[in-house]
Amino acid sequence: MEKKHWWSPLILGILVLALGIVILIFPQASYLTMTLLFGIVIALSGIMYIGLSFSKEVKGRGWLIASGIIEIFLGIFLALSPAISALVIPIVLGFWLLFKGFTLIGMGYTLSGIKGSGWGWTIFSAILLILCGAIILLQPVFYGIEAVILWSGVSFIIGGCTLMNYAFKLKDLNDDSVEA
Repeated sequence: MEKKHWWSPLILGILVLALGIVILIFPQASYLTMTLLFGIVIALSGIMYIGLSFSKEVKGRGWLIASGIIEIFLGIFLALSPAISALVIPIVLGFWLLFKGFTLIGMGYTLSGIKGSGWGWTIFSAILLILCGAIILLQPVFYGIEAVILWSGVSFIIGGCTLMNYAFKLKDLNDDSVEA
């Protein structure tokens, strides 16, 4: 990802953090609303990845495009069919968080070659997202919707902070481009 696009993960991070806070503040209304908001955030994330893939110095363009297309379709599905989404959101959310965690591990690895980049925190946050995703996948079986809402809010807050941290680290880089 190019340094000049540092604002893109910042905007997505702010949206994801805000969604996490809203989920924790309004848990009763959150589950049905979460499907719509989650769909919108996922679609915006996909649009961001596709937009970044057109930057001429981006490496891993194919992965960005594939990830973007999948996220756009998933986001549209969740936003347009809330009744079905309400039934499957723990599964979709859990796997999406796992996917995002592994993506952030890749971003952290990319930052690891740059002195003072904070790559360790990015990887640590990614591992937390992977754990949250696994917990959400198991929660409906053991504890129900309330636990899914709680862990969803926590996961979004962690993910939003991680994306914002990544954006600021990217902005502060001396190098003009970083592999995505």
